[in-house]
Amino acid sequence: MLARVKRSFLVGVVALACSRGGGDRSGPHARGVAGDIAIVGATVVPMDREGSLRDQTVLLRGDRIVAVAPAAEIDPGAATVVDGHGKWLVPGLADMHVHITEESQLPLFPLNGVTVVRDLFGAPAHLRWRDAIAKGETMGPILVQAGPIMDGDPPTWPGSAVVTSADAARREVQAQKKAGYDWIKVYNGLAPDVYKAILAEAKAQGLPVGGHVPKAVGIETAVRSGQRSIEHLDGYVPFRGDIHDDDAIVKATAAQPVWNCPTLIVTENFAHMDHPEGLAKTRGLDMVSAAVRASWDPKNDFRLKTFTAEMFAEGRKRNQIRRALVGKLHRAGARIVLGTDTGNPFVVPGFAVHEELKLLVASGLTPWQALRAATASAAELLGTPKALGVIAPGARADLLLVDRDPLADIGALADPPLVILRGAVHKRADMLAAITTAHKPSLAERLAALPALEEEGARVAAARYDVLLNGQSVEAERAVVSRAADKALVVRGQVAADSGSWSYRATPSALDIDGESGAIRVALDSGKAVATPKSGDKVEVAAPAGAVIAPQSVAEFVWYGDLLARLPVGGSRAIDSVEVMTDNGLRLDPAHFTFTRQPDVEGRRVYKLEGTIGKMELAGTFSVDRDGAPHEVTISLKFGTFAIRRVSDDSP
Repeated sequence: MLARVKRSFLVGVVALACSRGGGDRSGPHARGVAGDIAIVGATVVPMDREGSLRDQTVLLRGDRIVAVAPAAEIDPGAATVVDGHGKWLVPGLADMHVHITEESQLPLFPLNGVTVVRDLFGAPAHLRWRDAIAKGETMGPILVQAGPIMDGDPPTWPGSAVVTSADAARREVQAQKKAGYDWIKVYNGLAPDVYKAILAEAKAQGLPVGGHVPKAVGIETAVRSGQRSIEHLDGYVPFRGDIHDDDAIVKATAAQPVWNCPTLIVTENFAHMDHPEGLAKTRGLDMVSAAVRASWDPKNDFRLKTFTAEMFAEGRKRNQIRRALVGKLHRAGARIVLGTDTGNPFVVPGFAVHEELKLLVASGLTPWQALRAATASAAELLGTPKALGVIAPGARADLLLVDRDPLADIGALADPPLVILRGAVHKRADMLAAITTAHKPSLAERLAALPALEEEGARVAAARYDVLLNGQSVEAERAVVSRAADKALVVRGQVAADSGSWSYRATPSALDIDGESGAIRVALDSGKAVATPKSGDKVEVAAPAGAVIAPQSVAEFVWYGDLLARLPVGGSRAIDSVEVMTDNGLRLDPAHFTFTRQPDVEGRRVYKLEGTIGKMELAGTFSVDRDGAPHEVTISLKFGTFAIRRVSDDSP
């Protein structure tokens, strides 16, 4: 009888602790130990329920929350105490649609309280960044990484994985899984049968699918397809084309387990790109590199080449429709998650999340509902509910401590004074100082730190080059051109870029690359070019007779200069090549160019060029110095102007 009374008493104590909203699940009392962190006295916004909890203590151990309870119920003990009195504690924010283009952008996310992001256009560099963050070697958010965009032919973006058959789609999904990507992204140009095959294979591989709504598929099919997230309200209110925002599609969306990631800030910015001076005051713009800012100039954006004043006005009208649709979807019970499309013009990493929160509130969500889209909803989208985005025992210790109530004003989350990232406390002032004072080695410095280049045979030329996109340096390269005993040209070179560095040895018929993504051998073999990576599957493409291997470097233009040396002024010659692309995974793209000799300038041979790489058209000029090395290459592409400029006549 006495034992039964004791058991009943204990059950009552546990029930009372749980009813107080977030008490330590292991018991009514918890005590900190050395190495723990105790945030004492804060008002907690837990996000696993609506509202907030006053005067709480949150105990952190390692990268996890171990207890959440009224301050009287947790003894900080030997834990490091963070005073939360008069402040609000919020889960770390999530941005579920980003495009990280430079490693230097990573710290901008935690600076703004963003502790997890989903990048939707992957490359090998992103996998390296993801792993370095996970190991604590790099400051940045949890990085959930999609592979290269899967699109039809021609693709919208260079670097996409072009798939035009169901078999090719299945192989590409398998390849992305093998490479280690976390998501599959689909895009506009996919055929219905290819789209269906992608979804089926992704399901078999355990990979969720997000992205656009292919035009040939349509929104009605997409919401029922198993696609886990739809980006930018694509298919509902595309930037161009028919609008589908009626009650029927809203109801159909709410009935399916599909998420919408509206990214309202990116379409808001695009619709005002006719007056970019108004966007020049965007917060955080001074922390964006010159190269990225140059790419945001409207004259460098191929998507805006044909825009008229009427089209910009239509874009602003559609933004009003988008906001209204977000409200309708939310009221109907459809799933909404926050994303910004960072990487697009004036959508600044981390900073843009706070602009998106404001736009969600302007669309009819309460501050709590908007905050949920940036916290607990992101965890649900990622398939890890309660593991992040909430303040509860067992969740990740990713938190913000802010000075004002975000449930009264969503703007209170901007510029968080204190961010806890994976259990480590960071003051905003310290993070800002680290970002603004850190020495980022220049491309030339990175290049100079690499081992000296070897030479083979008799030296022909040695030079260093700047590689520019839209007038901004994006790579530095140095190369030594030699002529072997058999009179064949050999180029040894090195390239330094923000995404890493690599070296190569090239002849017109073979290429060896060694870089941070691994080693690759490419060679011509019986009418085809075959790329064999050290790890991964071979890639093959047909190669016409006389084609050269083009390594996306100075070496490519060494071959062209040599082949065109005897072409008279006014004469033309066609040359085929196989372009070796490694930016978003290994690809071989057939290319065809026509070169026309122009009058010499200052003793240099000059050529006009026109041609295609895959289905991408390009045009430009290049010149050759007396020693046979390229002097300057300028090529106009749909996404800007690419240039290689010789800056030194020698190379170590």
